[in-house]
Amino acid sequence: MVVTSGYPLLPALGICAAGAALEGICAGPGVRDRMDELRLPRFAPPFAAWLVIGGLYYVICFAVLYRLLEGDFGESPRQVALGLAVLLLVCNAGWNYFFFRRRELRASFVYSLGYAAVALCLAAALFRADSTAGWIFLPYLVYLLYGTWWGYALWRLNGRSIHPHSP
Repeated sequence: MVVTSGYPLLPALGICAAGAALEGICAGPGVRDRMDELRLPRFAPPFAAWLVIGGLYYVICFAVLYRLLEGDFGESPRQVALGLAVLLLVCNAGWNYFFFRRRELRASFVYSLGYAAVALCLAAALFRADSTAGWIFLPYLVYLLYGTWWGYALWRLNGRSIHPHSP
């Protein structure tokens, strides 16, 4: 058992940094170009806003991880929540693989449904382990409703084509 009680800052930062690095590896190069080539849904934010959304995602993840790691890590609900938080970061990277690297909108949308299930399980686990962490995570769940709709709308607008502007 790893005890981080009293020293959660570095482990929380490290987990978030590893998640962001994995996300970058899975997305690959040309993220902005990929976004520029797609027909976007009516209420799609500009590219710069996606960067802010991504930054806020990691702020929320950091705060949740910090809360989980500062408490009594011997508690089973806290361990489950921590495992789900790490799984969410890994799953987020996986979505980037399908969306950016593989350029498969349908697959990225279907994947996002499983991702949303992990996020819901994490929320339930957080409210059981540390209700403050649950409340910190709640805005992300609200955003995820939009993100799932956006992924569906994007897939429907751009069809099944991997390269939507090709004949």
